[in-house]
Amino acid sequence: MARLSTYGIDAKPELQDKVIGTDTSPGANLRTKNYSLQEIVDLFNQGNSIAVADQAIYFFQTDISKGRNTGTLSFPAGGGVGTAFSSVTSVLLSKTAAGNKNVTQWLELFVNKGIILAEVGNINNFGQYTVSSIINYPADNNFYEVNLTLVASNGVLAIDGHYIFSEFAQSEIPSFIFTQATPSINWNIQHNMDKYPSVSVVNNNNILMYGNTTYIDKNNLTINFSAGFSGKAYLN
Repeated sequence: MARLSTYGIDAKPELQDKVIGTDTSPGANLRTKNYSLQEIVDLFNQGNSIAVADQAIYFFQTDISKGRNTGTLSFPAGGGVGTAFSSVTSVLLSKTAAGNKNVTQWLELFVNKGIILAEVGNINNFGQYTVSSIINYPADNNFYEVNLTLVASNGVLAIDGHYIFSEFAQSEIPSFIFTQATPSINWNIQHNMDKYPSVSVVNNNNILMYGNTTYIDKNNLTINFSAGFSGKAYLN
């Protein structure tokens, strides 16, 4: 093998490119191996190795038959793969985040604040919430039970996913975006804004649409249209 200094410099590295390193894991006997840049990026992200003051990384643990691991988020009964973010009302968070970082006091700052729970590497898979309470989990003092109120969401919790838990500053004027994925003449919207918001609707071509809005209560409304279509409703 030639000296590394004799190799040319790649001016435009890509995530699939590889570098040479030494495997220091137990039993590896310090073997020389190739590592892709993508693998290195994933290691830094999932291990919470890049210092960002307002976020922590957690691994979504579904199998709790042997107990809960540090650095994880989970549901009290375990499981939960495929759970929609819109259905999440409570999660258990380890007081030690990925990378063996103690975040006990930091987590306590989030009561009554807005947060986002988003998948590392797939930021469009997320839940935005307000933290209603954070309490010690009675069955395991190494975890907090974090109770959440939904603001907005998209997607589901994925198996073996790593998730960012971070503060998400909410605007002073509450807002909510509702997506009607399948065409319908009746849109039923649960927004949980505790008010009677104004409503604007667009179709999938971003053309403004008009319908009759009925307020069921301060957290629910329906919109009736003359013909069915899919699109989005903006509430504020």
